[in-house]
Amino acid sequence: MRLVLILVSAASLAAVSPAAELRLNVLDESGAEAWARFEVRGPDGKMHQPLGALRDITASNRASGEPWYVGSFVGRGPQVMDLPAGRYLVVVERGPEFERVEEEITLAGEPIEKTIRPARWIDMNELGWYSADFHIHRPLEDVPKLIQAEDLNLGVVFTLWNQRDAFEKSAWPANPVVKVDGRHLYTILNAEDERGGGAWMLHMLRQKIDLKVPGRWYPPGLKFIREAVAQRYVPTGFPWIEVEKPFWLEAPVVMALATPDSIGLLHNHFEQYGMLDNEAWGRARDAKRYPGLQGFVEASLEINYRFWNLGFEVPASAGSASGVLPNPVGYNRLYVEVREPFDVEPFYRNLRQGRSFVTNGPMLFFEATEMPGRRVSLEVDVRSREPLDKVEIVANGVVIETFAAPPGKTRFETEVSLREGLYTWVAARAFTRNESTIRMAHSQPLRLQGFWPTQDDAAFFIRWIDDLIADSQADSSRFANEAQRDEVLEIYRQARQFYADLQ
Repeated sequence: MRLVLILVSAASLAAVSPAAELRLNVLDESGAEAWARFEVRGPDGKMHQPLGALRDITASNRASGEPWYVGSFVGRGPQVMDLPAGRYLVVVERGPEFERVEEEITLAGEPIEKTIRPARWIDMNELGWYSADFHIHRPLEDVPKLIQAEDLNLGVVFTLWNQRDAFEKSAWPANPVVKVDGRHLYTILNAEDERGGGAWMLHMLRQKIDLKVPGRWYPPGLKFIREAVAQRYVPTGFPWIEVEKPFWLEAPVVMALATPDSIGLLHNHFEQYGMLDNEAWGRARDAKRYPGLQGFVEASLEINYRFWNLGFEVPASAGSASGVLPNPVGYNRLYVEVREPFDVEPFYRNLRQGRSFVTNGPMLFFEATEMPGRRVSLEVDVRSREPLDKVEIVANGVVIETFAAPPGKTRFETEVSLREGLYTWVAARAFTRNESTIRMAHSQPLRLQGFWPTQDDAAFFIRWIDDLIADSQADSSRFANEAQRDEVLEIYRQARQFYADLQ
């Protein structure tokens, strides 16, 4: 639902003064001042902020996307700006569980003060679900404000990122978790190794890992993943390992030889005001077979689906890369059902058990119940603040049911009966209507008793690794010497053999 309100100051527009004060304040349900994210768009497209406002100064806009995010700011209490006369669009957000408020305000000489109370349309914590963003690159001192503004329960903040080390001149913290309040916390001992083979995310490290290596391809990312796994404390399952995007060149190598704990399905190429619909330096899709934004999404999802087809029980995750790409904290997020006091350990433990979904829009509840006669009942409940486009049931990568949503519909419920034995997993996904980006939700795969031929999926990754081997052999600049090349090629061949054994 979109709230649009036009305010005109009492002064006659014919007597316009050169500037006027605009004062904005956001209150929560109790009437207290609340953290929120603001956009103030001027008549010429220029964006405005109060002096010294909290902004994302390290992200940049994409040529293909709308420019509004980089000009946004986060604040609590009165936000005061002196602005030229004219008509402004004010946008206020408090995360996806609140209505987005848009108000047109005309300044014509006299000050305007506006109090905004975004309505909560769903309370996921009340329903037993808690949110997380697994990819944040924002200054540590800003994170408490940011996660409250977006009502994000758990933020994973990366303080080690190859040549960057937030603790280079200070002691490695003893506590990896910072609690803002009972519903908002963030972790700080997290590392990202992002180089030629891809990006590997190491959550909740117990000891610092030195990622400052000169080589883009050597040592392979597998080295740092194994160093993190060697720190693992079994009762907690930490450190946690994630493949940040499925199309990274060494993703099938890592999946085969050091199977991660999660894989980024809703990753940072999904942006609030646009899409980065390419694979960066990862494995490029066939653009003729998968054209446009939807083609990019389908190709990325297909890789996840093939891993699941091969029996990898690796849950999907979500991350926004706020601070690098033009996304607010928590734009891409995962929700996990936690039926115990909320904290980091139960969140990850329940994610590992599969009771979760990823989203940048709709809320998706999906359950399977075994029925008599070797049938499974699938219950789907989708709730959205924006009009839905379609809801689909996917089994082993095949869309087996599609439900088109009538225009304006924001709630969809259905029950589907599926015969056992045909598939090894089933999931649900939902899309909202949007012209500039892809807003969607995707459930975790629910495992079924069935059979799925894996030869084609294994062959897909064999071809991928064969190309990786060929490129590594042909690129003379990739390694400093032949010993490095031979070491990495041997790792690739081990991964290739893993998939060959699955044929």
